[in-house]
Amino acid sequence: MPNDNFNEQSRMINKAPLKSMEGKVQLPDFDTLRRMSMHDPASLEHLRQTLCQQVIDSAPQRTQRRLRGLMFQIEMRRSLAKDNLQACESISHMMHESLSRMQLLFKDLRTMQSNCIALSETSLPSHPNAATHGTRKTSAKIIPFTCSI
Repeated sequence: MPNDNFNEQSRMINKAPLKSMEGKVQLPDFDTLRRMSMHDPASLEHLRQTLCQQVIDSAPQRTQRRLRGLMFQIEMRRSLAKDNLQACESISHMMHESLSRMQLLFKDLRTMQSNCIALSETSLPSHPNAATHGTRKTSAKIIPFTCSI
């Protein structure tokens, strides 16, 4: 009997892929996803691709190309993996590498910020000329960059 219930839900998913009022496909509940993975992996894969494309299409135009490139990289890692677990590990490793690069960039940004603040607090000797009449120049005060990550 549970199988009949799944078949009915599967037919509903295949006919109308759980669209919301806005016409967007919604992520089904966990139990439905689990049943799809065991009994209808092709529909689950179609749902995954539809949801990913939906996210890319709803992103700002300036980021869509980058997101498509990222999806290509993810798809290639998935295709090269021998199983789903290896694909998950490979994609997780890719995300950790990206996070590490971002952390290094923030560290470099903070170092540059500190250097700029130190430079802004020092007086620069001026060369006497008609415009300054021999007075000393100071540079502008730089307001520190704050990041809430």
